[in-house]
Amino acid sequence: MQNWDDLRFFLTVARNGSFSAAAESLSVNASTVGRRIDQLEINLKCKLFDRQRYGMTLTPDGRHLLDHVQKMEKSALDLDSMVKGSDEALNGQVRISVTDGLGSFWLTPNLANFQRDYPQISLEVMSESHFVDLAAREADIAIRLSEPTQNALKIRKVGMMKFHVFAAPAYLDGFGMPSSWADLKGHKLVDYLGYQESKALSLWQETVKNHDNVVFQTNSAMSFVSALRSGMGIGMLPQFYRHTVSDLIIVDLPTDLFEMPIYLVTHEETSQTARIKAVKDYINDLFDRDRKSWFS
Repeated sequence: MQNWDDLRFFLTVARNGSFSAAAESLSVNASTVGRRIDQLEINLKCKLFDRQRYGMTLTPDGRHLLDHVQKMEKSALDLDSMVKGSDEALNGQVRISVTDGLGSFWLTPNLANFQRDYPQISLEVMSESHFVDLAAREADIAIRLSEPTQNALKIRKVGMMKFHVFAAPAYLDGFGMPSSWADLKGHKLVDYLGYQESKALSLWQETVKNHDNVVFQTNSAMSFVSALRSGMGIGMLPQFYRHTVSDLIIVDLPTDLFEMPIYLVTHEETSQTARIKAVKDYINDLFDRDRKSWFS
């Protein structure tokens, strides 16, 4: 396959009629243009120009090649225009990767206003605990509790996720309120499996690992909250749940280290695409609105 850069030199000479005029257009030396045309003729095994005293004229083979190269150029320009138009249009799908609980209990309930403002943008929210590959377009936006290390990402810290131990009134009425972490040995525990091992959550995770009465575990935030609300046991939740699940009570245990930063992440190549930027800016505004009471 012929190098497009060689064909670009050919196209410029054909349009300008001389090596010197083409060189000026391409910001190179006339001798460079001559060498590129000579090499192209060698590669194609045909003569493309007749060298005249007053300039260059296309041979029949040159005119035939010019027709094909102009079509190639038009296709490239059409593709570029289509891609730019798609990037600038406020329509299409935006895929958001977010942890299960944050997506189900905070983000999704806040997306109706966005959809009313941008009815042509379709949102796909994926509940995932692992970090997706934004460069491979596995998602357009990610909300994560650990800072990603991949290259070419735009990362903004948007808040802090604090955790507390919660229980339902029905459970505490039956089994009492623990007054220390040691007291949890006499209680039933329920556990959410969606969190990766973390120093911030290590006290709870070690407690669960060494406990004799873990009665329920799940990787579904909805199921976990349902288990807590039903009085099945004591479990750990992010602080923001107190705003969304009002019938759970915070168990007063020291949890000073139970906090993790929240990061909003996009890829450098797509972060300014109109539909992705609109969603990213909206989520940024949500975090700004709720940071003081929910995420600080």
